[in-house]
Order: sequence, then structure tokens, then C-alpha cells
Amino acid sequence: MIRRLTEKDRETVLAYAGKRPAENLFIIGDIEAFGFNSDVVTVWGDFDQNGALASIMLRYRENYIPYAEDPERLDGEAWGRILRQDSRMNMVSGIEEYAAGILPFAGRSVKSRKVCYYARRPLGRPVNRELSGMEVKMLFPEEADRIIALRREIAEFTGTTDERPEVLRENMEKGISRTFYIEKNDEPVSAVSTTAETGQAAMIIGVCTRKDWEHRGLATKCLTKLIGVLQAEHKEPCLFYTNPAAGRIYKKLGFIDIGKWMMAGF
Repeated sequence: MIRRLTEKDRETVLAYAGKRPAENLFIIGDIEAFGFNSDVVTVWGDFDQNGALASIMLRYRENYIPYAEDPERLDGEAWGRILRQDSRMNMVSGIEEYAAGILPFAGRSVKSRKVCYYARRPLGRPVNRELSGMEVKMLFPEEADRIIALRREIAEFTGTTDERPEVLRENMEKGISRTFYIEKNDEPVSAVSTTAETGQAAMIIGVCTRKDWEHRGLATKCLTKLIGVLQAEHKEPCLFYTNPAAGRIYKKLGFIDIGKWMMAGF
């Protein structure tokens, strides 16, 4: 039986999703940031005959994210009925096997499909702080437009959906996002951000360097600084990547692949 969840279900849902905090970073983060009564977020649970959670799904704006502790217990047909009730729905995303199990029942044709590698950096792995440096700065919310301008300048940049300064600023003020950057000649030339930070994990996005400053280790410095800060707070860094060359760099910094993440647009 699927029903919409409320604040009364918070402990049950977070305990269920919290068994795999990296995989459920967006679900946990959105619940922590917005709760169950926001216009931005809706959460449902599918309960078995014994009243135990079999699977969950979270809506963030027009994006739906499913999860099940046991993939065989995710009822794609039942969740498809939930999707078909919302005319705003334009994306299903999540661990590939979960998202793919719902798509045949969504009632709409998939117009785009992207699959990325999903990686995390286990806590406890040493951080080579010599790779960062004093030149790495932390961005203040009122400076959000500087980093958005850098991202827009880099044509090949595709790492984040927060392309408006006001969105980045709002997320920073909520404490679910932060940015570290390096500047040259008073302009940012390399940066890295987090999003969907929870008490246990953080998604790394927006790893970028201006073309005329590439291949100088600037992004690695920003990443190392960020990883060190997250580790000090006992938060596990996670990230997506599609480029094998980028994957090799991330693995040198201690990341390991944990699966694939699918984003299907309608």
C-alpha cells in the first residue's frame, strides 16, 4: 500500500534511507532541508502487509527519485500510477536499477536518458592536504554570481543544475551547499561545490577550471580542500562522473564506484 508520508514518518524513513546514506543523499538531504509539508518536496512510502517499508519515492519539484532496500520489492507498476497523477513530472532519477524499473509504467515517452557513474569517498581515508593550499578560498553567499559566471564561461561545463545565482545563494544559506575556489587576477578560475549536504554525506558538483588555467592542478587543490573539510565533519563525499579520465583523477583522490545513476527526462 502506497501512502503519502508526513512528519510522523520522519524517523522511519530516515532510518530506512540512512542504511545507505551515499545512495540516498538526495532523498535524505531534501527531507532534512524541506521536511514533509513543503510545496517543493513530497514523499511516499510503499508498505507491505506487515506494515514495513518496501520502498520509498521522493518528489523534488518535477523530479522523482525512487529507492528500495531490496530492488525486487520496488513495485514499478504501483509507482508508475503515482507518476501519472502529476502533470508536472518531467524527470525520474536514481540508482539505475530502481529508476529503470519504473520507466515502463510512467505513461510517457522518455525523451532523454543519461547514465553516470556514481562514486563515494569512504570516511577514514587519509587526505593529502599538501595538494590544497592557502590560495583556496571559501565562497560567501553574496558572491554566488561570481561562480555562476565562471560556470557559464566554460562551454563544456555540465556538472550542476544550480545555474542561477539566487538558487546557489539560497542553498548556501540553508547550509546544504558550499563552494571552494581559486582566483587569479581577482577573478575565479577554478571551483568546486557541494549540494544536498546531509549530516552524513555531501554531493560534489561543479568541478571546473577556466580553459586558460587548465592542467595546473587547480581543481585538485579545490577538491582536496573540500574533501578535508567534509571529512572533518564526518560527511562522506559523493560525486557523479561520465568522463573516464575524470574518473581516474577521482579514484586517485580516494573515490570508489558504487553504481550508476540514471536521469530520464520526459
